[in-house]
Amino acid sequence: LEEKHGWSSSFMSLAQSWFWFVGAISAFAVGAMIDRYGARTVAYYGVCATAVGLASISLVYEPWQLFLAFFILATAYPTIGNLGISAALAPIFEVRYAAALSFALTGASVGGAIVTPAYIFLTKDLGFELASWVLAIATLLVLSPILLWLPSSTPSKDLNRDVEEQEVFKNSLCSPVFWVIFLTGLFSFTGQVGFLFQEISIFQPRMGLENAGYAVSLTVVGAAFGRFILGWTAELFQLRLVAAAVYLLQAAGLFIAILFEGVLTSYIAAFIIGLAVGPVVMLPAMLIRGAFGPKGFGKMFGLASIGMFAGMMIGPSITGITAASLGFEMALLCLLASDVVAAILIFLGFKKSDC
Repeated sequence: LEEKHGWSSSFMSLAQSWFWFVGAISAFAVGAMIDRYGARTVAYYGVCATAVGLASISLVYEPWQLFLAFFILATAYPTIGNLGISAALAPIFEVRYAAALSFALTGASVGGAIVTPAYIFLTKDLGFELASWVLAIATLLVLSPILLWLPSSTPSKDLNRDVEEQEVFKNSLCSPVFWVIFLTGLFSFTGQVGFLFQEISIFQPRMGLENAGYAVSLTVVGAAFGRFILGWTAELFQLRLVAAAVYLLQAAGLFIAILFEGVLTSYIAAFIIGLAVGPVVMLPAMLIRGAFGPKGFGKMFGLASIGMFAGMMIGPSITGITAASLGFEMALLCLLASDVVAAILIFLGFKKSDC
């Protein structure tokens, strides 16, 4: 889009920030819709909106059209992303929720690893416009049948259940535990996304572009390992201890990246941070379900997702601004502090709620 229309990278960054902003605002509405209509119905909207958004991008010629296309995609993202997946699984798995979540989110990561290079390849081979249409059609054809495997999404007609879920949600807003989870998501995602968005820029001066690429790959591999480790061990320990350990692990990786600049130590730092990447994404859903149970989960997780989206927006800004003025070491120190705050918050403030 930059090459085709001559738009600046700062304008594209603004458009991406718009995407995350709309996604954050949409998250609560999506959570409420999942509680009311079921995950399948909401996910079908997400699949259709994603296809429309992808097709719309190919038709963009004016800046406002790009913002409109990103708006459509942003409203779809929570329905089939972390929020939609976590909410779909919450009422199904009474036990081993963490294990189920680890498998499901790994599927999402694998999809991202396959689709993104495929999109790039198709763009080079067919052109951006046709590649976008191919991906839009493939989204409809592949995902629509898969959604049939989700449980029936008949709208709830049980007034007593609806009232009970509303009561649980209202009580959760008055519970300090919920806001601890909200803030923990904000701080942990600030630390995580702030690093991931700048990982190449951080490691390239130390080890060259090729080795920096290998470091990114190690982060991805670490994320897969960390996700499965959390999924299969989370129920063996207190959840607040598990969460605090994950946030401190991410901080430890950043500390190594600050303290040492060698190639080997950079690889170690990238892998350690990767071990926390998957668990950090899983933990907000696990914490909310652990504290409040599955009733009203969609609304609660939707609201908590606003904090996570805020962290996604704040983290890259902190890294970019701080690195430009004070260097990447100071930027990484700010991200480390964010992770430590998250660990302290969850260790001291999390407990199973009486709501």
